[in-house]
Amino acid sequence: MDQSRLFTFMDKNNSYNVYFLYGEKLMRDIYNIHNIGPIASKFYDDTILTSLHMINFTKIDENLGYYIDSDEPYFRFKIEMNHQGTMRTLLLPEEFDSFPEELTGKARVTISYPNKQPYSSLIELNKTKTNDVFNQMINTSYQVKSDTILGNKSSVLIRPLPPSNIDEKFEEIKTTNLESIKAEVGTLLKDAVTKEFKTEEECIKFFTDNNFNYLGSKEVKFNCPCSKERMVTNLLTLTADDQKEVFKDGAVEIRCDYCNTNYQIKESDLKIQ
Repeated sequence: MDQSRLFTFMDKNNSYNVYFLYGEKLMRDIYNIHNIGPIASKFYDDTILTSLHMINFTKIDENLGYYIDSDEPYFRFKIEMNHQGTMRTLLLPEEFDSFPEELTGKARVTISYPNKQPYSSLIELNKTKTNDVFNQMINTSYQVKSDTILGNKSSVLIRPLPPSNIDEKFEEIKTTNLESIKAEVGTLLKDAVTKEFKTEEECIKFFTDNNFNYLGSKEVKFNCPCSKERMVTNLLTLTADDQKEVFKDGAVEIRCDYCNTNYQIKESDLKIQ
């Protein structure tokens, strides 16, 4: 498949959604941008391929940031995404001698809207398993009981839906839980995340042939909105003395941490603004 895509399916009984992320091209693009060492690569793959499922819960014009600030061991992970399916990410530092299975620190989600105050949700991490951080965060931020299945550059998010039959009495309503869903289709979904789908149609057919309704999909791709103008704007927030110090040796080079683009900025560029 020449794109990374996020697909949405629903089981025939309308009791749960399955979100399938085919992320092979996206991860290849990210690795071409960032110098991810082999030790940190599993964390990078797992964290990105799970956290991008938050796109499923965004609204039009929403921007969402997912951040992990680990104190033990020390690292900073950031991923920013939006409803349209564009994202950017970084991990600092990128090289590790060994990568932890447990984290102590904080994880947070920040949702921002045009002309509104951003909303933030934070959870404390205390020797939390790295593969548990996302599920804890999505359960806290969205009050959504869900589970993820990871594979070869692909992932699945399972989300039980509330009962839809309004004619049933409350005490007669039967809810579908995660364990029963995984018992029913867990093997199938584990098979899905190991497949290399050549086309979008092939992926859709796999799920529809296995009793899922196809609801839609969107491309997911890396995109950084940085620009020279934004870098100049950031420098303008410095005091006049600090600006003079920055340019004391002439032009400066500023690198975007997200996409590694370098910008040459002269002192005269600030006066144009």
